[in-house]
Amino acid sequence: MNATAHQYFRASARAAHSFSWDHVKFEQQHMKARASTIYGRFLSRLGVVAGAPLAAGPAAADWAINLQQPNSAVAQQMYDLHILITIICAVIFCGVFGVMFYSLYAHRKSKGHKAANFHESTTVEVIWTVIPFLILLGMAFPATKAVLDMRDSSAPEMTVKVTGYQWKWGYDYIHEGFGFMSTLSTPLAQIMGQEAKGENYLLEVDNPMVVPVGTKVRVLVTANDVLHAWWVPALGVKQDAIPGFVRDAWFRADRPGIYRGNCAELCGKEHGYMPIVVEVKTKADYDKWLAAEKEKRGLGKAAAAATVIDDKVYTKEELVAHGEQVYQSAGCVGCHQANGKGAGSFPALDGSKLVNGPKDPVIALLLNGKPGTAMASFKHLSDKDLAAVKAYIGASWSNKVTDLAQPIDFTKARNGGQLPAGAQTSAASGSSSGAAPAATAEANSEGAPRQALFRPRQ
Repeated sequence: MNATAHQYFRASARAAHSFSWDHVKFEQQHMKARASTIYGRFLSRLGVVAGAPLAAGPAAADWAINLQQPNSAVAQQMYDLHILITIICAVIFCGVFGVMFYSLYAHRKSKGHKAANFHESTTVEVIWTVIPFLILLGMAFPATKAVLDMRDSSAPEMTVKVTGYQWKWGYDYIHEGFGFMSTLSTPLAQIMGQEAKGENYLLEVDNPMVVPVGTKVRVLVTANDVLHAWWVPALGVKQDAIPGFVRDAWFRADRPGIYRGNCAELCGKEHGYMPIVVEVKTKADYDKWLAAEKEKRGLGKAAAAATVIDDKVYTKEELVAHGEQVYQSAGCVGCHQANGKGAGSFPALDGSKLVNGPKDPVIALLLNGKPGTAMASFKHLSDKDLAAVKAYIGASWSNKVTDLAQPIDFTKARNGGQLPAGAQTSAASGSSSGAAPAATAEANSEGAPRQALFRPRQ
């Protein structure tokens, strides 16, 4: 090897060594900075002010270490249970480690102690089995009570259907006949770092869900595409949204205000951009908001014209064809499935004794729902819609119902078996009885048909 080649290889080796050592130093600095940041966050979470200088700049942010202030009875139970379990764990920790450290210190070898020589102790084994069992039993009682209260969605005062989309929420006030979409309203400039972050950064929407204070609200939660989860911590409600299934939860807000949450299930690249906002109003303010929303959607005038009854006698084919549309659009398919077999707590309609029996019990169930179950009242639908969906489920799958119900049967059932005073027939008023149901015809604020709020499982 000549001198020139020898010098070249020596220079290459020195450069490689220098690069390798610089890379190692960079990695060490990076790991130190990361460890400092993590340690700083840990200290700030514990509220240790003295540790703040050790933390990196971004780690000095304001961290919260407790649950949100509860605003419902269930949320209060969760909060109290959280505090109780934390205290129990802290007492166990102090007791166990205190005895252990005392034993190590007081019985050390330098003081002349010798280890005891025994194989087993029945008394000790009984004690360390019974005491943890009693502790767990004491913890299980309030936890079980809280879980049972969380699941008791019976006898709701209002029902809202919540549908998760990528990446927004749909709210359908099924008893009022309207719905809307709720999307993130944080300006793009804030997200891109071109403006200062607002107070409710990524936790603000254009159309919040609005409910009255002190009212038991049941939410029927489903999804249109992938898994989502509807979560509002201050109200103590969290429910998975699963395509093709309907899950229910409930809450009763104790105080008016605005309460925020997020989707709590990883649902794609914009999972962090679908916040939840629930605005709780006084009952008087809620009534004003509801009247304004109905007027904006043209439902106020429709309600005023509700005394016009539909006395037309429809054929079975007409009712079944229209009933299939209502079954899809009004949410029936989300609970009872497209094949009529039901899902989970929702009973099957195929072969049901109720469906194949007399018409009066079915009429009563559709109008009034069934307290203590997930079956809601559908009296917000028109009489024609209800008669049509009854005909559809009675003629579908293996059902062979011949006892049809006409719209006028539902009109009478709403009014104690009689026609409303001063009511006009559809023929006399000149109104059309073939209009599409509100739940089918109305579009949400994004222009999508509302039947998309449910995606049936095939």
